[in-house]
Amino acid sequence: MKATVCRTLVVYLCLAGLPRMGHGEITVDSISPKLSVAASLRTRWELWNWFEPTGTQNNDYDFIGAVGRASVKWKDDPFELFVEGQSSALIDLPTTASAPAPQGNLGLGGVYFQHNRRRNDASVFLKQGYLTLKQLGLPGLSIKGGRFEFSEGNEVLSGDASVDWLKNTRLAQRLIGSFGWSDVGRAFDGGVVAFNRAPINVTLMASHPTEGGFDLNGMHSIDDIDLGYAALNFTKLRASSSSDARLFYIYYDDRRHQTKSDNRPLAARNNATERSADINLHTGGGHLIHVASTPFGSVDGMLWGVLQGGDWGRQSDFGWSWDVEAGWQPALPWKPWIRAGYTRSSGDDNPNDDKHKTFFQILPTARIYSFSTFYNLMNTQDAFGSLLLRPITGLVSRTELHVLRLTESHDLWYQGSGATLSDRNRAEGFGFPGRPANGQRELFTLVETSIGYDWNRFLNTNLYYGHAFGGAVVNKIYSGSDADFGYLELTLKI
Repeated sequence: MKATVCRTLVVYLCLAGLPRMGHGEITVDSISPKLSVAASLRTRWELWNWFEPTGTQNNDYDFIGAVGRASVKWKDDPFELFVEGQSSALIDLPTTASAPAPQGNLGLGGVYFQHNRRRNDASVFLKQGYLTLKQLGLPGLSIKGGRFEFSEGNEVLSGDASVDWLKNTRLAQRLIGSFGWSDVGRAFDGGVVAFNRAPINVTLMASHPTEGGFDLNGMHSIDDIDLGYAALNFTKLRASSSSDARLFYIYYDDRRHQTKSDNRPLAARNNATERSADINLHTGGGHLIHVASTPFGSVDGMLWGVLQGGDWGRQSDFGWSWDVEAGWQPALPWKPWIRAGYTRSSGDDNPNDDKHKTFFQILPTARIYSFSTFYNLMNTQDAFGSLLLRPITGLVSRTELHVLRLTESHDLWYQGSGATLSDRNRAEGFGFPGRPANGQRELFTLVETSIGYDWNRFLNTNLYYGHAFGGAVVNKIYSGSDADFGYLELTLKI
């Protein structure tokens, strides 16, 4: 496999020497200027050294994932038609990277193999296919229907570079996302109604998510999950062109009747009565971003928060999560952006009552907020500092320090990005595996850095490395308290 990686790297580096070209879409003028095509290929080599298990399972391995996408678009004044296919491949997955509970899968190699059950596998499926109607008698109104990707939080961008960076990297997809970092991803079957008239945007979405995520079968819809989203966005308010705000509501109903991940004993979660009870949740919240110019450089602040309630099977549910962040961009060489923040979400302090208090992250792209993928935003406290550097055009480095604790010591350490399978008999499809905290709260301290470079307009390279120093929660589960994760990713677009 190492030879394969080297050959792939050589090919991409040779492509990097090609002249700069446009990317994203190529108009097929020989047929019609309204017709365009696009394609991309992403190859990622992942290296894992998960926390040392107590048994002989494999926690130290590497594998390759590749995602190819090709699309056709017909864009006209009254409508837009878009069709995109995807091919995903997994190469050299580890076959013994899963340990008995509570240790579980030893990194994402174990997760991929658990879902697909083959060392090498590939698939082809319809990623997106939708029709957008744009001339409906009311300027700014559009309706989209079919299969599409959806990211809550960035339905509309402001045009301000700092505000939009914050929206894309610190707000979008916290609760609903396309899970695009995985080698399969997620789409949504349904419809979107949007109304844009600055400074207001209204977005309504109703859908079923598709299967996928870690499972190569990304074609089928999960009809037993109903998802609804409504948002009122305020962008470029007259009082400040660098402010952005949103109020939103999310409805989530899960009738898959899989074994739920929470802190109750397995017998209480896996009996017929509990499994037949739905998850029915209502989530409401909002965000506020403000960026201001000062003599010492641009400064920014961000607030985000949600409340959640409903039914978690036979339990009543109430959860919450909030985040506060601030940043400074001093006028210095390499364009540094220094940021710090604190995120906290509710956990459940009593596994024996009839209340579920753990914040549920719904269907996010969790990797945006956890580069290491070692955790997500459920039952966590994350105090972090970040340094972004942009020394030359196209080169961005991001280094972060995270101190992670669990909110409740009688709950779980959760991972995952939401539902991946509809089969009620495959527990891994629930999407949020958890490990017991065993009365502890100190999870780990994480140091990580990434470097991305646009070699030209169609080739990007991204390099990442993260190291976790395990705390008391990890020490209660594993025999080793250190973990590493790194990858080299190459993306080609035409």
